[in-house]
Amino acid sequence: MTYDKLTVALLSMLSAEDRDSTNAEIARYLLSHVDEAGALSIKELAAAAHVGTGTISRFAREAGFASFAELREALDGFTKQFAPISGATPESRASELAQRVSQSIRQATDGVDRTALQRLAHDLHAYERVSAYGLLKGQAAALDLQVDLLMQGKWIDTCTALADQMEHIARAGKDELVIVFSYTGAYFEYGDLGAALRRLDRPRIWMVCGARRPQPDYVSDLLSFSSDLSRLGHPYQLEAVAGLIAQEYAAQA
Repeated sequence: MTYDKLTVALLSMLSAEDRDSTNAEIARYLLSHVDEAGALSIKELAAAAHVGTGTISRFAREAGFASFAELREALDGFTKQFAPISGATPESRASELAQRVSQSIRQATDGVDRTALQRLAHDLHAYERVSAYGLLKGQAAALDLQVDLLMQGKWIDTCTALADQMEHIARAGKDELVIVFSYTGAYFEYGDLGAALRRLDRPRIWMVCGARRPQPDYVSDLLSFSSDLSRLGHPYQLEAVAGLIAQEYAAQA
């Protein structure tokens, strides 16, 4: 499973914007009217959101789209995806969800690359400047790791907005370690950092994912785990592996 760009761009923007900002108002309007917004022209959308067309164009760029046309294309292609549990009662649905989640966690922890796990923990000790990121639910794993390491006296940085994450990775130097939690490994498909990271002083980047997806050459190393990439396993598998990273860090102290 992967998120569509519209979901990632707008929800991550809302996490960083002031609630009453113009960008937040436009993002909420689009998410609330996603079924019909794709058919609106830039003038019609501006009128519906009570802003000017220039504001809509600027919003599209700040949300990570090349233009309003690309934003409208993302609106046209938006699909609602959810994995409902089929039990007939609240009790049976709770039982099935618990079983499915526990199975997915066991799958990830049993199938994690132990050698890579040790290397990543070693890097956490070796680097003073560390940040961890993820998209939407994947960001939960980054926050889990941040808290677990803080409880061991190790501070790492994180933020929730995709644009802020990409900006930091693009300007990070060779003395920095970046950990990316991405269920499918598709994180860097949401932003083109190739030009920014072709330099020799780029950061060391770890990808933590459940699929051996081909990565850009600026991704330094991969911590993979076994996964069927189901929606019900996300983000629990990533959070379990984040816990393993924190435990391995402690074991190497």
